[in-house]
Amino acid sequence: MKAPYLGRIDLYWCQNCNVPVLAKKCCACEKATEKISITPPGDVRPAFAHDIEVINQAAEEGFGVPLIRDERIVLLNSVPGFDRFDEIIVDGAVAGALRFDVEKLHLEFMPRLEGAARIWTAGASKGFVEVAEDAAKYILDGKSVLMPGVVGFDRGLQAGQEVIVTAGGRVIAVGKTRFSGEQAASTDKGMFVKVRKRAGTGDNRIPAGGQSRETLLAANKGVIQSFESEALAFIKKTIDAHKLPVVVSFSGGKDSLATLLLVRKIIEPKVLFIDTGIEFPETLAYVEKIAREFDLDLITAEAGDRFWKGMDVFGMSGRDYRWCCKVSKLGPVAKVMAESYPEGFLNFIGQRRYESEIRAKSGRIWRNSWLPRQLCASPIQNWTALHIWLYIFREEAEANPLYEQGLERIGCWVCPSSSLAETYSFRELHPEMWQRFENALFSQGFTADEVKFGFWRWRSLPNGQRSLMDDLGVEPCNRRQRPSPGESDTVRVENLASVLGGEVTDDISLRASLCLGCGVCLAHCGQGAIEFQGGKVWVGEGCLGCGKCHVRCPIVKYL
Repeated sequence: MKAPYLGRIDLYWCQNCNVPVLAKKCCACEKATEKISITPPGDVRPAFAHDIEVINQAAEEGFGVPLIRDERIVLLNSVPGFDRFDEIIVDGAVAGALRFDVEKLHLEFMPRLEGAARIWTAGASKGFVEVAEDAAKYILDGKSVLMPGVVGFDRGLQAGQEVIVTAGGRVIAVGKTRFSGEQAASTDKGMFVKVRKRAGTGDNRIPAGGQSRETLLAANKGVIQSFESEALAFIKKTIDAHKLPVVVSFSGGKDSLATLLLVRKIIEPKVLFIDTGIEFPETLAYVEKIAREFDLDLITAEAGDRFWKGMDVFGMSGRDYRWCCKVSKLGPVAKVMAESYPEGFLNFIGQRRYESEIRAKSGRIWRNSWLPRQLCASPIQNWTALHIWLYIFREEAEANPLYEQGLERIGCWVCPSSSLAETYSFRELHPEMWQRFENALFSQGFTADEVKFGFWRWRSLPNGQRSLMDDLGVEPCNRRQRPSPGESDTVRVENLASVLGGEVTDDISLRASLCLGCGVCLAHCGQGAIEFQGGKVWVGEGCLGCGKCHVRCPIVKYL
């Protein structure tokens, strides 16, 4: 998969202070920094204690020793791939990657030469292949590892396993085995290791550890002050230009926390939290705690159980079938807007360009086509995740505890945009909640293997997922069929038909029967003609028959 370019990657390392710096000069020692080469988009983040524990577990599983043996500043860089793939940056070098194997359903450590040298020096007891010195020169010149040049190896190696290649006590390459150690023991022919990275030397440089958060903040003091100043100026200018009520969206995630901290330095805003009904319990408790400690004027838009009801209407949502966001997020916001902000509001949102190609193309100020009276603005559009975390650390603000438990993204816990690795982390965190979701997937017709390997996350599987399904021998279920509208409510059908000038269509019948009362339609009626009766939409006086509410109804759009 081609790595997208979403913005400048300003990641450097101060060799003197041994910490990452987001500028060409370290603010702590005032010495020049060195550019770190990482894979785009380069949205690096700090590894917390749980992340380092996971890295070390994967390293020990593959090589018998941990990668990170003392206190160090470690960064993770999420790389586009089939699933979770994080480059691990230690002491100014990419030491390897943490990859989730979607067939074996576990994380594995893929060493680069820097990480391999550290592991070998620490006494790796497995995951190695040793070659003769005369064979080493051919490997360093571009050849792979052939059995005639092998003088030793871990007999427990499996086919397709990541290995360290050594010669004369030094690391010369890393790669993947073509067959198992057991097979290698019975042959003297063939390619044993397909080499991925090789180097002329296996020299291992391990700078002194003992890095602290204080040193990290001091080294980045200037750049964080600069980014903060620009964001504050943007916030003030935007507020002055638009003369609308100011609302900050606070999801409980790091980006919205940073945005909230910034906006509160200019104005005390209303704060909007959307309870989708599928939030992590830790997030609900965290939002309440922050609202209490900051004395926030908090507005909570609640979706209730609409996601679960929506599954009966739409089937499971998917990355290519995002009805859930409309029903569980935008609908509740539309209701808040209709009740309290009929003229709209200026909504500061924690959106960043490094999150996706769509967001990279977005301006810093935009309108949501689903909520046309919501004017959105992002003061952190050009911040990376590391900028965000350094700002939170500097402000000494408390972040959502889920980050410390290994989750990278905080949102709906059933989100189909989650990686398969994230779903397995959640299963361990809240097994009882996962069981409810799994039962709901089974009721939709998904098989146990489709749930196990995450195929429920798409309506139509992309080619890579189709190939994986074929390789695994998983049979797809027949799902997401258009539901029957059931017994028609003539009165409600005739009422809703008024939005189309009295014309009764199949969509009108479906909408009348299956309406979830989500509220999305409210955002598209400029006459205040939409009401709710019995939890379903009802068209009152003032309707012009323009049909704008109708074409934006999730039932009409997705069914």
